[in-house]
Amino acid sequence: MQKRATPSAQFPGHVCEHRAQETLGRISVDTKVLPTLSPTVERIAVIGDTGCRIRGNRAQACNDPSAWPLTKIAEEVASRSPDLIIHVGDYLYRSSECPDAEKCGGSPFGDTFQAWSADWLTPAEQLFQAAPFLFLRGNHENCGRGDKGWFRYFADGPVPSDCPAVSQPWITSFDGLDLIVFDSSAGPAPHSSPDLLPEYSQMARDLIARTNGEGWLLTHRPLWANMRAFGELINGDDTQRAAFGGTMPQAVTLILSGHIHAFQAIDLSDGPVQSIVGNSGTQLDPMPTGVARDIEIAGHLADLVVNNGEFGFLMLTKGTDNTWLMEAIGDTGQVQIRCQLAESRLTCI
Repeated sequence: MQKRATPSAQFPGHVCEHRAQETLGRISVDTKVLPTLSPTVERIAVIGDTGCRIRGNRAQACNDPSAWPLTKIAEEVASRSPDLIIHVGDYLYRSSECPDAEKCGGSPFGDTFQAWSADWLTPAEQLFQAAPFLFLRGNHENCGRGDKGWFRYFADGPVPSDCPAVSQPWITSFDGLDLIVFDSSAGPAPHSSPDLLPEYSQMARDLIARTNGEGWLLTHRPLWANMRAFGELINGDDTQRAAFGGTMPQAVTLILSGHIHAFQAIDLSDGPVQSIVGNSGTQLDPMPTGVARDIEIAGHLADLVVNNGEFGFLMLTKGTDNTWLMEAIGDTGQVQIRCQLAESRLTCI
């Protein structure tokens, strides 16, 4: 292994890494065997927005497993033996000192090893033994927020000397499926930074030119969303829509995102299915559970919009003829929503 990061005041330990040049059947560190990617990926779990929110006077009950159920969700994910786990971003939510001792007394906060351990590393430990991970950078990991822990532990590529507003996208492929990983972390909520539109557009063109066959776009901020909250209509990220709008090929059948703290699946009549999985632990957004049809979202018609405002995760199971079963599963294992993705069309029960 090579040294990736050295100790600092906020992060006391060394971080080491080994970059495998190809898919390996067995990887171990000393006597600990690590999960490797199966040659046939048939079960993919998706989680997102997992940390416990402490910010100013707002405090989630981090000490209550029903109010912050990440550990329960991790148990449910692991029990389904996924071949791959995707985290769509936002790990670190403990941004300030706990204002309510009953809810979160003694909690660490800030971009430190202790806060990353409390919010993600410790509750997710069983998942690291269950399957390989694919990590996305969320806006909670943007510069000046949680970037130090993100680049130290999870980012693709070496640890940078200065925090980049946006990292270069990358693609990983298996079984004829391209997973396109795009960094949309920069900018205030709910949109990414419009100043990055030229850079986003160039990266979008380069990505699309490199895709082969079916592709899924993985990006923290959803291009499309349908929610009224905090006194405004939230319809997705217009910067990414502008960057990808003219270049999104038919081969991209699914967009996986988080950012909105709920589950939502949108079947666009003229584009891919947008799925939002931001309900895996952090304080939920006010999303009414239900089904809507023929909804206009940012100038596009959505034939179907399926919502669930409870805690949970998404399980994707490969079927026949390149179809995928999409199941939104709650923190106690109940199936909340069941849909089938066939090419870029969604059918829900």
